[in-house]
Amino acid sequence: MRVISDPIRYGFATGRVRVLETRLLSRSAFERLLDAPDFQAQKRVLSDTPYGGYIENVTTADGVEHALDEAMADMYADFLERANLPESLIEFFRAQHEYANLRAALKSETLGIPAQGLADPLALTPVEAFETGGGLSAEMAKALTAARKMASTNRETLDPDSIDPAVDTVYYARLGELADESDSKFLRGLAGSMADLGNVKAFLRARQKELPVAVAERYFVSGGSMKREWFISLYRIPVADAAVEIARQRMFSGVGSDTLLDPSRFDIVAEKILARVLREARMVAIGPEPVVAYAMARRGESSALRALLIGKMAGADTDVLRERLRDVV
Repeated sequence: MRVISDPIRYGFATGRVRVLETRLLSRSAFERLLDAPDFQAQKRVLSDTPYGGYIENVTTADGVEHALDEAMADMYADFLERANLPESLIEFFRAQHEYANLRAALKSETLGIPAQGLADPLALTPVEAFETGGGLSAEMAKALTAARKMASTNRETLDPDSIDPAVDTVYYARLGELADESDSKFLRGLAGSMADLGNVKAFLRARQKELPVAVAERYFVSGGSMKREWFISLYRIPVADAAVEIARQRMFSGVGSDTLLDPSRFDIVAEKILARVLREARMVAIGPEPVVAYAMARRGESSALRALLIGKMAGADTDVLRERLRDVV
């Protein structure tokens, strides 16, 4: 059934991918961006890439954010939404943005700041829907309830420090559900890898905030290869030693424990690890694998560009930027 159904369900999308993946930025393009003396020079480097039209009139950091969001929005509209892909696969990619708006609404409520300033422009569910509870899908209403409960104190008020791990937990759990709905062994494996990365981030974040293990363990999700019991056992040793043990896992091959302990680098490293996981998927002739690999590659590319362009605009030292992105370019 797999042989018969995949050409029908993924044939058109795979054909598009084979064309689009040739336009992904090369390692040499990233090196030129790193070596560019200023943001104007970076724009010249990007002028002949798919990002050229989006970035050509940008002059501010906010402009960079908007341009890269617009590029991703066009990718979703032109590729994901028009390629006749299974709904579960589309939602798998869209979920990141939906849960970003859930995060924004909870932080707005807790910190007393406007939610619009935190909202993800690529989300289909407006941040206001989470604030009022009206107009939410059944799944997002469920996610809102679960995240609020997990991030609430005994007095049923939200704890600002608990919002990020609470939203991450329901997000990774939802990815696992969508992978199961897709009936794709590959997507289930990818969701498991993402759960592992989420659990590592939750563990390190909890240790750095000195949360008790009874609190930290609620943020671990199932589906990955690193089990809840293993993370709990790492609570018995210093966090630096725990980071060394995590770095020894096959997933983190080539990543130093010091990198794991740096919150500013972890997300970029996670994108690189997922790209490594997806590398073999690009070799599959027809199926969800090359489709997923391309969409994830675009997401990682956008994250790296965001850090690189805004960093250069802010006057960050080239060596600092290269060090931050050494696991990406």
